[in-house]
Amino acid sequence: MIEAVIKAFKHSRDGNVAMMFGLVIFVLLAGAGAAVDFQRVGSMKADLQESADAALIAAVRKKMADPQMTDAEFNQLARRFFDANLENDDSVTISDFNIRWDAEKSAYILDYNANIKSLLMAPTEKGSFDIGIATEAKLGKPPFLEIVMALDNTGSMNSNQKLKNLKVAAKGLTETLLSHVNAEVKIGLVPFAQYVSVGADKEGAAWLDAPTQGNAFKGCVGSRAYPANTIDSDYLNNQIPGLNGAPCPNDILAMTDQEDDIKAAIDAMKGAGWTYIPAGLAWGWRAISDGEPFDQGESNAYIAQRNGMKALIVLTDGKNTKSPDYPTHKNSNIIDANQLTRELCDGIKADKIVVYSIAFDITDPLVRQLLEDCATTPGHYFKAENAADLNGAFVSIATSIQGIVLSK
Repeated sequence: MIEAVIKAFKHSRDGNVAMMFGLVIFVLLAGAGAAVDFQRVGSMKADLQESADAALIAAVRKKMADPQMTDAEFNQLARRFFDANLENDDSVTISDFNIRWDAEKSAYILDYNANIKSLLMAPTEKGSFDIGIATEAKLGKPPFLEIVMALDNTGSMNSNQKLKNLKVAAKGLTETLLSHVNAEVKIGLVPFAQYVSVGADKEGAAWLDAPTQGNAFKGCVGSRAYPANTIDSDYLNNQIPGLNGAPCPNDILAMTDQEDDIKAAIDAMKGAGWTYIPAGLAWGWRAISDGEPFDQGESNAYIAQRNGMKALIVLTDGKNTKSPDYPTHKNSNIIDANQLTRELCDGIKADKIVVYSIAFDITDPLVRQLLEDCATTPGHYFKAENAADLNGAFVSIATSIQGIVLSK
């Protein structure tokens, strides 16, 4: 078309032809430039969308591995992934880059604006193009999962509505993990204080040395002599000592996928007694393993085959105040109790169980450090100073466990 116009101009003797030719050429070139720029913008938009998708997925996976990551760190990480994917294109300016959590959708949403410079239309009014980009990563079905919550049920949990707030947070995690269709999730509960109760119905079990004198056995158990109290094995040769008359919280709830049963057990928790964290850790381990005393768990080999996960959440609002004198826990040797806590945490993690620890309303730096060291990584440790922090910790744990898929 341009060639025909030039040919006509060559043979024309009209004085207005030059002016008309200039106008036509400008329009034709502007049209061609617009076509090139629009095609380029379309291609750039696709690249920007791919970069956003990749950055969001990568950042969310990192956050799932580090539940304690702050929102600022999360956004900075996503932006680094995004910039690396975009390869520093100087013709694109990014603004308002932000990731937000949408609780109703159970999704992370990344929004940003992009300004793309025109190449051929720069002399015109259309010197650049503004576009908005959004991508969404929805939390999907959890992996094959076994999880036990070892929760402090001591008397101090009655203050400042701590036990009430704990019940809300624990039930929220339960609902989240069991909400997906065909979810393969089992959840157990270990209320602990100075002791733990396995339930009166366990009397007669081969692994239990139930008392034969005094009142009827009600389920309360003590500790095997060291070092048997720091391992999860050899129960037939070295039985768990049953106790009569010891103060115990409610019974352990063996792992189950029945949401109503789990919530009922959480609601039934009551605060009373002193703190002995190793009791919660030891029985949390026993409740999630694949052998007696509780055998609802699968083997580590099967978990690996299913690409699954075993996890233990341990929460307390205070330091150890009791220690074992075997089989009871009537001593007050805090150094001994703390050392047993460390040994149990190490044993649980060595058994390929992911440990999340929560220090709830604790100001003592030594106790905080004890719990942080217990966690699988520092990112699996949570310092909850109030109800909002506590709920946030349980939400972070639940989201870190679930899968992630692009949904927009």
